[in-house]
Amino acid sequence: MLEKLFIQSGESLEKRVVTEHLWRDRNVLVIDGSTVSMPDTVENQKEYPQPSTQASGCGFPIAKISVIFSLATGAAIALCIDVLNTHDIKLARKLYQFLNPLDILLGDRAFCAYADFISIKNINSDAVFRKHQARKTTMRKGKIIGSCDKMVTWYKPKKCPQGLSKDEFYALPSNRTVREIYYYIVVPGFRTEQVSLITTLLDKTTYSTLDIVGLYGKRWDVELDLRHLKTTLGMDVLRCKTPSMVRK
Repeated sequence: MLEKLFIQSGESLEKRVVTEHLWRDRNVLVIDGSTVSMPDTVENQKEYPQPSTQASGCGFPIAKISVIFSLATGAAIALCIDVLNTHDIKLARKLYQFLNPLDILLGDRAFCAYADFISIKNINSDAVFRKHQARKTTMRKGKIIGSCDKMVTWYKPKKCPQGLSKDEFYALPSNRTVREIYYYIVVPGFRTEQVSLITTLLDKTTYSTLDIVGLYGKRWDVELDLRHLKTTLGMDVLRCKTPSMVRK
């Protein structure tokens, strides 16, 4: 019943969205992860064990959650829960099924992986993710299409990444063209930070460099959305003594 109410409330809000609420006539979703703590019961510890760095009896069970929000309505439309050491990208892959064609998904560097761009494009959606720190930015590669904007070719990993089955890995195409946009954040008194974005929005005429930079800036709102949701509903520390109630 709670799941149905959750889904129906999100859908009812989406139906009230009109064109002026959209971005370039497209619906934008934001994905992010967080954690919740719960009472130290035997059942909770078994289902959502405390961090391994803490001694037995000196910590609380913690679960990791991943949420997709609608940028237009602010409502959470999809959520999944797992143990603390689950990587964000593994949770995200459970949520892609809730994307609709032409949706745009915003996310931080944790979600920026080759296989995920392929999965999102396969359902005719697009993504704007911050580039993972393991990938370096260089002007020597790619086709420059504007100031701090270029097309680059990403290649399929040589080894199957964790979280993908062999069949999923073999089904990936050998390469994919993506767009890389990089800019600098200058705050007086702080070190200048370079931000690199990777997106499947390749049409520069429809989606300009500044448009995409401005769109990604709205991703920061999700941090406040999650904090507000947990604080307002008293969900930062759950009081449920069983895993089933934790999930509810």
